[in-house]
Amino acid sequence: MADASVLGIFEDTNFPAGISGERDGVHRMEVINGELYVATEKGIYIYSESSNSWSLWALEDVNVMDFKVNGDDVVAIIVPQDQKGFRAVELARLIRFNRNLSEWEDIMYADMGYYSSDQFLTYVMRLAQHPSKPETLMVAAYPGIWISEDFGSTWNFKFDLLYGYNEHQFLGWHPTKDNVLLYTSESDALAAQILRSENGGNDWGIINPDPNGDNSCHNLAFDPDNDDHILYSGEGCIFESNDCGKTWQCVYRQESLNDETEIGYAYNVMFDPENTNIVYCVGACSIHQDIHIFKSSDKGKTWARIARSNLFDNHEYWPYESVLFNGKIYLYMQEGVFTYNPDNNSGIENIVTDSDNSAETFYDLSGRIVSNPQPGTIHIQCGKKIIVK
Repeated sequence: MADASVLGIFEDTNFPAGISGERDGVHRMEVINGELYVATEKGIYIYSESSNSWSLWALEDVNVMDFKVNGDDVVAIIVPQDQKGFRAVELARLIRFNRNLSEWEDIMYADMGYYSSDQFLTYVMRLAQHPSKPETLMVAAYPGIWISEDFGSTWNFKFDLLYGYNEHQFLGWHPTKDNVLLYTSESDALAAQILRSENGGNDWGIINPDPNGDNSCHNLAFDPDNDDHILYSGEGCIFESNDCGKTWQCVYRQESLNDETEIGYAYNVMFDPENTNIVYCVGACSIHQDIHIFKSSDKGKTWARIARSNLFDNHEYWPYESVLFNGKIYLYMQEGVFTYNPDNNSGIENIVTDSDNSAETFYDLSGRIVSNPQPGTIHIQCGKKIIVK
């Protein structure tokens, strides 16, 4: 397990060791009915904030990628624990089970799979649940999109020729406009692409929000105060729409890979439910392997970085999934689940690693390394503010 000091300003949630190792695809984390859950390689776990600990909730020792809950019934995407020669997510299955029973039911339709090099693959990329009708599900598999209105008993085919490179995509319904459905990904030209339906998924339009860019489109955030205002996070950029996703404008784009503007792969963008003028975006850079947290105080119009890491040597602390939960940002990484408290922030703070001389390194309040700190001045050391003696 990673010690909390490894990440400085992050706090460890004591995620059980050995269940969040090398990922093949993206395991999901989300808040359901006021509780925080994660899908792991060893089952579905639930978090206790009071004890800062996790416990098994369902599917012990099963590699779960995603799941949705309707009372005691659960639909999940599972994958084999080990498949040599193939990515495990390419052999995913949709299952349904009742938490009070010991067996599950395979609800995968045959046409949700496809053949590649004489191998039948079942690449199930995303599972979504209607915000007010829990029995209604939507699934994105490599061949297309299906919708079920009876919690997976039957599926209706809605869209084909789905390009499935991006595994950080959004699939789902607009939270207040039932007939508007969106799926974010990237085109076969590796450019941002959004599929949008205005009639419940019967017809879809293809939108290319950044035709001159090379970024994919990842997460969506819906403004709680304006049904038409949506943000999306992508590679090195953040876009917004003021017409419910029909057209998009860039509100942030990194100018270059440098210390002041870099956002890298921006995976999650989130409105703060306690103050809807505030939006957070969590990103990570594939070149420097460091984490970036950006904040907007004007509904995503302008952005400033509020936290960043030092350089990491690998993807151990790459934030695959992030959610806002009870005032903290929870980040799901290979080393577990960690939290960042935005209220502790004053300017840019620095996340330190156990691979540097963090105990002897000082930073000023702008995040710059200070070689000769002066006594009596305020600096940051090991992610905390101190007065140099």
